[in-house]
Amino acid sequence: MTDTAPMIRPALRRYSGLIPRPERWEAYEPRRGDIIVCTPSKSGTTWTQTMLAMLLHRGADLPMKLPALSPWIDADLGIPADDVFAALAAQTGRRVVKTHTPLDGFPVWDGVTVITVYRHPLDVFFSLRKHYANMTVGRQDDPMRQPLPDSIHHFLCGALDLEDYSSRTLESVAGHYLETLQTDRRRRPAMLHYADMMADRRRTVGLLAEIADVEIDETLIDVVVEASSFGAMKAKAADFAPAGGTGFFRADEGFFDSAQSRKWLGQMTQDALDLYETRLADHIPDAKARAWLQYGNRSKPTAS
Repeated sequence: MTDTAPMIRPALRRYSGLIPRPERWEAYEPRRGDIIVCTPSKSGTTWTQTMLAMLLHRGADLPMKLPALSPWIDADLGIPADDVFAALAAQTGRRVVKTHTPLDGFPVWDGVTVITVYRHPLDVFFSLRKHYANMTVGRQDDPMRQPLPDSIHHFLCGALDLEDYSSRTLESVAGHYLETLQTDRRRRPAMLHYADMMADRRRTVGLLAEIADVEIDETLIDVVVEASSFGAMKAKAADFAPAGGTGFFRADEGFFDSAQSRKWLGQMTQDALDLYETRLADHIPDAKARAWLQYGNRSKPTAS
């Protein structure tokens, strides 16, 4: 299935910044059957890409490193755009690409599947702090590189900036999610939650196969579950991390932090937690939608 996917609707907004380059969408020539993984940063993007790539290629032995096989479409990571899109065009069959841009920031194409993944916003924040500390690019005075409580206050109270877009604010994470909930695309993208994915990795592989319309058997599920585990991917970090092996990160292994949830426990004051609850409710008034963004289909954990 390699025929070109026709555009149904262009992007409605432009999200740009140090890394996001919206003009790169113009160079992407989607095919029917392509899959776009669309998430806020540090929400299970690379993991989801890996599982999908292994499903499409029927095993763990991918033909090239993940960042080349499944590129971040609208990102400037120091790799020439011509090289990125040439490698993508050279692939045969179905492909997986990624973006952190909300759904209104890229076109709608007929025959292209979009899969979104979300994670508790505070887990996103604490993962982002380590992520930014591990990057060799960017401003040293970036709020995400500042100590607590300054960085958490910026995350909770900072405003969405379309000219400097990232997931560095609660508003940007919530806005990404709301755009998926409210999208007027012909078919709402599939929505997965990191907590559900971690709780049952076999079910996650099966669900991704169902969404992507890939035939599977128990053997393939076993292979993908094992090869996409946190330990397996961290052991081959240069093969899986975005821009792995290029010096973009101080340590490629650092891209894979802990694969844990509830990172904020013991790290935030009660005042900060109360502010988080208030700000999240401001951005997402609906209690049911707010609960899903934080916990997926699992119950809110009790204090321990």
